[in-house]
Amino acid sequence: MKNKLIIIFSIVLLAMASYGCAEENEDDNGNGGDVITENVKLFYVDENNETMVVENVEVTFAKEDDKYKVVLEELIKGPKDNNLTSNIPEQTEVNEVNRQGQDLTVDLNEAFNNFEGDTQEMIAVASVVNTMTQFNEVQRVKILVEGEELVDAEGNERGFMVEFPTDLNNMDGEGETTEEVTLYFGNKNADAVVAEKTNITVNDDMSRADVLKQVVEKLIQGPTSKDLHATIPSEVKVLSVKVENNIAYVDFSEEMHTEHWGGAAGESMTINSIVNTLTEFEDIDKVKITVKGESLAIEHMILDEPVERNEDMIGQ
Repeated sequence: MKNKLIIIFSIVLLAMASYGCAEENEDDNGNGGDVITENVKLFYVDENNETMVVENVEVTFAKEDDKYKVVLEELIKGPKDNNLTSNIPEQTEVNEVNRQGQDLTVDLNEAFNNFEGDTQEMIAVASVVNTMTQFNEVQRVKILVEGEELVDAEGNERGFMVEFPTDLNNMDGEGETTEEVTLYFGNKNADAVVAEKTNITVNDDMSRADVLKQVVEKLIQGPTSKDLHATIPSEVKVLSVKVENNIAYVDFSEEMHTEHWGGAAGESMTINSIVNTLTEFEDIDKVKITVKGESLAIEHMILDEPVERNEDMIGQ
């Protein structure tokens, strides 16, 4: 009897030890440890290689990991959306990432030079630069290949690069200026919209409507701050923008209805973020929002009339 009790006790101790090891392994894998999860934007292009498109993803990494390297490696994996295209060559790897102040230097392996043409190269470069400059603390990006500066078609070093325009037909940047704009995103309680500054690229050929369209597209991309939340589903496209008599008319794709998370609070955040963002411009007093030409009707209301700025909904 005594021997049986000893055997049973030994089995219990072994089981407890195994359970303890399993829990420790769980912690080693990041469950309960110093793990960070962030929603980030990866920049790819549409099927025609004409427009840069954002894919929003969630990345998880250990506190001691390099956030920028993790995001770049996620970008290199390619888009999950089959309608998007990555121009970064296969087998590309990140050797090292280094940030000094607002400048970020990215060192990639030799595979990054395996381009089929100048267009693919420029789009790949823009993809890397725009993905990295989404972070407020990064204004310029330099790309190295095995420690050597990336050069252009004429053999000139590209040096530090700023955010590229989303319209790839204007990649030469001729006549471009950078303009700071204010976007409004939802706070964590979904009871106010909060301002976040960002930059857009404006060129001489852009109409007023083109500029405002770019602003709304930036709004769709979502905030940089982890304390703020997107107010428009990432699948939504801006079909058209026009301005008449100080009213901005913005028409969205059907995803504004089909992909919206709904709810009175979500509906309010969407409307107030769009209206307050566009009425930041002195020539815009009201905003009329439509979906494929019809009045916005997310859930609780049908928005038939243009909407004025709502200062009461702006938080800190």
